[in-house]
Amino acid sequence: MSFKKIIFVLSVVLFSNQSFAGFPQDFSDVVWTDADASSFAETSFLEPVTVSGGLIRLEHSKRNSWPLTRRFSASQNVNASVWGFVQLNGIWHAGTWEFMRRGVTTRSVSAFGGAGHFRPPIGTFRPTNGVVYGFMMSGAHRDGFQPINVRERTNVQLHRWGVGPVAFDPAEPEEEEATPIAPIINTLLDDE
Repeated sequence: MSFKKIIFVLSVVLFSNQSFAGFPQDFSDVVWTDADASSFAETSFLEPVTVSGGLIRLEHSKRNSWPLTRRFSASQNVNASVWGFVQLNGIWHAGTWEFMRRGVTTRSVSAFGGAGHFRPPIGTFRPTNGVVYGFMMSGAHRDGFQPINVRERTNVQLHRWGVGPVAFDPAEPEEEEATPIAPIINTLLDDE
């Protein structure tokens, strides 16, 4: 087999399953560990989430415009909460795990799972390479934290831990299956 065919086969294997139709687009099958944010207006766009250098980058279009609110003390003014979507036993759970100050776009990887930042039942999960997680931003919102500055949120972005962003088309039906790649690989291997 030629080097070009090997590269092509590896590309097909690595990138053929980049779309992910298993996430509930309308939040109907999501269990909320904090108050339910599914009815919040989607007013901000969250870019594909990246993880590198020990940081999770969460760039969204209203990071500088949602109003500030105080969190527990005058020294902690925040304008957003970071949400994570974690699938356990086939059920998606959503919860907040950090607040964000105006303009801030990163959070430590160590805060996402295992540090007790989430509420049960996802309070002790640890991110696992190859597993898909969801991310979303909203106005400051956690455990009935008052006052909530805005009842607004971003879209959800999916990220395969250790790999990168996952294509996610909210209009795509959930039952859609990935294209089987075995016939493609067998055809390429049989060409020689």
